[in-house]
Amino acid sequence: MIKKIALGFMPVLLSLFLLTNIVLAPWQTLGTGYAITSNVHGIDVLPGNPVIITAGTLDPSVVQVTFRWHEPPDGNGPVKWEVTKPIYTNGTQGQWNNGTWAEIRYANDTQIPDVLGDWGVQAFFQGVTGTDKAGLDDVVRIRATSFNVVPEIALGTLGAVAAMLIAFGVFAIKKKKAIKPPTL
Repeated sequence: MIKKIALGFMPVLLSLFLLTNIVLAPWQTLGTGYAITSNVHGIDVLPGNPVIITAGTLDPSVVQVTFRWHEPPDGNGPVKWEVTKPIYTNGTQGQWNNGTWAEIRYANDTQIPDVLGDWGVQAFFQGVTGTDKAGLDDVVRIRATSFNVVPEIALGTLGAVAAMLIAFGVFAIKKKKAIKPPTL
């Protein structure tokens, strides 16, 4: 019985390790010239923890980024915060899809979500030659990211999953004992 339970846990653990590596690929769209990510990319956020959103671009015409934070239920709710930040550079280089290298230009914004659910953040990359989009002037491109704010659990999400699996194991053992056929 213990071997069966252990074999049942192996695929779950393997999946967790593989999915963690797949999810943490935040700059995959930078080759298009524009990308957005966060310090919580691929993980759940507890209420009251700061979330840092970083927008990056290879486009030298972008001078500022406006961040729009949308509340739950689905990340398209009302705008909670709208903040415009200037672009800065730190000397790092990125590559366009056509193979050309350029300096990455960044903007960051930090907020502390206080509502449970799926949040959405849009980054409006603004330059002096853009157009009016979503009520903002000089928007060159728009990118979005999302994250989920979850209720606090004493031992975290893995603790909750472990508790459910242990409860299922106890249930399975008790049910097996209750179904024993009568002996003659």
